[in-house]
This record gives sequence, C-alpha cells and structure tokens, in this order.
Amino acid sequence: MSTALLADLRWIYEGGAWHGPAVLDAIKDVSALQASARPIPDGHSIYELTHHIGAWIGEVTSRLQGNKPGMPSEGDFPPARTKVDDNAWAELRKRLERRQAELIETVASFDAARLDEPVDPKNKGKDGPVTYRALLSGLAQHSAYHAGQIMILRKGL
Repeated sequence: MSTALLADLRWIYEGGAWHGPAVLDAIKDVSALQASARPIPDGHSIYELTHHIGAWIGEVTSRLQGNKPGMPSEGDFPPARTKVDDNAWAELRKRLERRQAELIETVASFDAARLDEPVDPKNKGKDGPVTYRALLSGLAQHSAYHAGQIMILRKGL
C-alpha cells in the first residue's frame, strides 16, 4: 500500500498533519451537551458531523473490501432530533474509533497496484471513473474538512 496515503489517513484522524486539528483533536473533551448543541441555526451539530465522518470512513472501507458503492449503512447523518446523551456520545466515538481501525487495517492490506483502478467503472465523473487512490485522498480531505467545521462549532459554544 501507499505509505503516503496511509500516513495521511492516520494524521488527519490522530494528529500531526500540517492542516490543523485532527478529528480526534476536534472532538477531544467535548461533552454530550456540547456535541448536541447547534451554535449555528440550521447547521449540523458536532454529534452529527462526527457521525458523518465515521459513516463515510465505514463506506470507503466497504468499497475497498470490494463491496458495491452506496450510502453508508448507518446513514449519511443521524436521524433528525436524535437524542444525544452521555451514552450515545460515547458509543458514537467508539464506533468512529472502530471504523478508523478497520480502515487502516484494510488500507494497509490493500494491493497498491490497484490504487489507480476504478472503484466503480460505471460511475464516471468529469475526469472519468473514481479510482481507489482518489477515493482515499477524498476521504482524507473529507475528514479534515469536517474536523475544521467541528473546531468552528466549538468556538461558537
């Protein structure tokens, strides 16, 4: 596997990337009350963004394992008005941790010779089918983007 892609996926989640706070840094010391707050009206909460990050890590892992692309099995975002208490917040963080561990394990064993193969040859963007390399790069960018959103929400609390 590409050690650079694997390192990016770790840094963006665990820390050490140049862009700023990693996902774990962004949710560190956030309480369930803070996670469920909406400092921006009609915006997502920290809980919802954390769910979203984990859901897409799981979906990308599934695609790397040869499954057909689709929406994340647990949904893109949690159902509206999901009750967020200490247990729900702790469980969501545990699921995120499991998803990340599964991703790293899957990426580490993924054949690097397949990185430029299309994930789904039938699904073409403006530059042709999305490759596994682009999928992983996009996931890293996605996680970094939402970690930044979480940091902004934290400032608004």
